[in-house]
Amino acid sequence: MADRRSDTFERALDEARRNDRDSSDESAGATQGPRLRAVAFAASSGSGGKARFGLALDWTDEPAERPGPPPPPRPREAARPSGDTPAEIAAELGLEAPLTLRELTARWRDFVWRNHPDRQPIAARAQANARVAIANALYERARRELAGA
Repeated sequence: MADRRSDTFERALDEARRNDRDSSDESAGATQGPRLRAVAFAASSGSGGKARFGLALDWTDEPAERPGPPPPPRPREAARPSGDTPAEIAAELGLEAPLTLRELTARWRDFVWRNHPDRQPIAARAQANARVAIANALYERARRELAGA
C-alpha cells in the first residue's frame, strides 16, 4: 500500500512539473505576476476518500436541531427599600449595633450594590440616588466615629 501512495504522489509531482514547464515556455514575460500552480489529486482506488470525509465530519457532534434564540432578559425590579429617611436607611445598614470597620464597610458596600441607581429601573433611579447619597453620608459619619474612637 505504501508503494501505491508513493506512485500516486510521484505521478502528481511529474504532472505538476510538466504543467509548470509548459506554462513557462508559452508565456515568458517579465511583467507577469506570481504564478499559481494547481495540481489535481485524484483519489486512488480503494482509498475510501468519501467514507473518510464522512468520518471526519462525525466528530463535530452538532445537534440535529439548532436551539431557538435565548429568552429575553427579565426586567430589573427596583430594590425593595425600607424607606427614604436617614433613620430607616441606618436601620437597613445595621448601624444601631456596634460594628467593626470591616463589618461597616461590608454592609455599606452590600447596600450600595443593591441600591445603586445604575442597577435600578429608570423610574426608580432618582429615589435610588437619594438613598445611596444618604447611605454614603451615614457611612462616612460612622467610619469617622470608629476612627476617632
